[in-house]
Amino acid sequence: MLKGKKILPTKVLVKKIDEKKEKIGTIFIPDSAEEVTSVGEVVLTGSGTTTVPMCVSVGNRVMYPPRAPQRVKTEEGDFFLLSMQDILLFW
Repeated sequence: MLKGKKILPTKVLVKKIDEKKEKIGTIFIPDSAEEVTSVGEVVLTGSGTTTVPMCVSVGNRVMYPPRAPQRVKTEEGDFFLLSMQDILLFW
C-alpha cells in the first residue's frame, strides 16, 4: 500500500480506526474520551529530523486530537496526515 510515496520528515500518515471500548494495555478509554481523541493506524512515516525524531513506525496505533489531522484522499483510500507533535500516545 502506498508504495513509492514519500512524506515530509516530521509527518505521519494514518488510517482512522473506529474502535468502540478500546482498551490500551491496562488503560481503558471511556466513552467521553472518544469525543476528544481519535485512533488510527500508521501506514507511512517520514524519516524524522535531529530535533523531531520519528518515534512511531508503520503498524503502530496512535491517538490524536480529532482536529489535528488533514484529510488526504488517494487512490488507495482516505487517510489523515499528522505532525509528530500532534500524536498524544502510541502503542
